[in-house]
Amino acid sequence: MGKIKNYKKRHQREIQNIKNSEKINPKTKKHLENFYRDLKVKDYSDSRILKLLNYMKILSKQINKDLNQATENDLKELVAWINQRDLAESTKRTYKIILKRFYKWLNNEKEHPEKIEFIETSYNRKNKLPNKLLKEKDIQKLIEATTNPRDKLLISLLWETGARIGELIDLTIDDIEDHRHGKKITIDGKTGQRRLPLIESVPYLRDWINLHPRSNEKQAPLWVNLGNSNKGQKCSYRNLTKRLKEAADKTGLDKPVNPHQFRHSRATYLANRFTEAQMCEWFGWVQGSDMPSRYIHLSGRDIDQSYAQIHGIQEDKEKQKSELSPITCPKCQNKNPADANLCSYCGQALSHEAYEKLEKAKTEQKEVEINKSELIQLIEEYEENGKISKKLLKKLL
Repeated sequence: MGKIKNYKKRHQREIQNIKNSEKINPKTKKHLENFYRDLKVKDYSDSRILKLLNYMKILSKQINKDLNQATENDLKELVAWINQRDLAESTKRTYKIILKRFYKWLNNEKEHPEKIEFIETSYNRKNKLPNKLLKEKDIQKLIEATTNPRDKLLISLLWETGARIGELIDLTIDDIEDHRHGKKITIDGKTGQRRLPLIESVPYLRDWINLHPRSNEKQAPLWVNLGNSNKGQKCSYRNLTKRLKEAADKTGLDKPVNPHQFRHSRATYLANRFTEAQMCEWFGWVQGSDMPSRYIHLSGRDIDQSYAQIHGIQEDKEKQKSELSPITCPKCQNKNPADANLCSYCGQALSHEAYEKLEKAKTEQKEVEINKSELIQLIEEYEENGKISKKLLKKLL
């Protein structure tokens, strides 16, 4: 259980991709190789080095000149390109931080050169409005907007775990194990591995594994393509985020629907239910981090509950129950998705509306069977006597 990431190979692959790229200036390629060497000397973590290389590779492709010779105007165009991309604000900020880090290195680790002083890397608080947070009803709409079991699971896992997309994209089938309440998933993150229980996602996980073309391979990627040309191959980040965008377009949600927004929204949701220590453990933050306090502030947990208690108002525990909790079939006890009307195992109705439709269908089927029986009787009577009784004919008409 749990993969050991071969960072040496991944570093070499990234460097080779930089060398082979026709979009990166030859002198910039040399800068990036030296940048990589010095990051290793400074004992940066392997995951951090990989991220710095990957981001700088992407940025270098946008300026077809030696980055050391890039002007302030060139860099302003590059930052404008970053800002226009359909990315989470935190990802855009990371691009800018890494760009500034690279130029500080180019400047022999002294102060940042003047031409990049315009780059702003502080958080843009205006984008963290509560009405832009994803809610459970939004998640349900997104799931219902997809027809592919893989994409339903992706949406459900992004919400339930609140994990970074980079943590989920590398999952294998072996990273999922049985747990007394459902399943448990092992995530390899910035602060090491952590194991999270799954409840809401279990029905979607079951449906996807049943369809997964390599479900019998423990080390197979959890996210694989289903197309004829690349069936069974690992899904790319671009492919998975494209699926999110397609689901969002179908629902017409006027909110950001990207991997970080799932994490941001989930952290705000759980801030009302977890302690700060539990938040750190769940989201992969270092214990003692100030991140939980940010989300507790955004959720209004402390003041909402305290102010209600001043007026003698008690929280309704039933209302705090997740709207996405699986429905347990009363007949076979198997778990079904929150939006299921019929049990996918035994066909039992799981809602009053579904029960009425099922009973109506049974009544109509019974009437058809009665009519069929009487029609057979009519034919047999005619063949035997050459005539039909008025009583039987009246029933059919």
